Amino acid sequence: MTLSCNASGNPATIISWTKSGSLINTNDDPRIFLGDDNKTLTITNVSRADGGQYQCVASNSLGNATSNSVTLDVQCK
Repeated sequence: MTLSCNASGNPATIISWTKSGSLINTNDDPRIFLGDDNKTLTITNVSRADGGQYQCVASNSLGNATSNSVTLDVQCK
């Protein structure tokens, strides 16, 4: 599963991702990868535990902006 975040700003923005309100740390799970400049979030071998609401946050010295949330609902047999 891959999510994309399209954000730009001046000064340049730093993009981060949250899941259900908590910052996603790629060091916590080897299945989670961030693309160039963190503009994409990829999760491999998606499981039920990955379900939740995802948002990207673009920040710079002037403030931050948060995307609308997207809900991932993982269905398993």
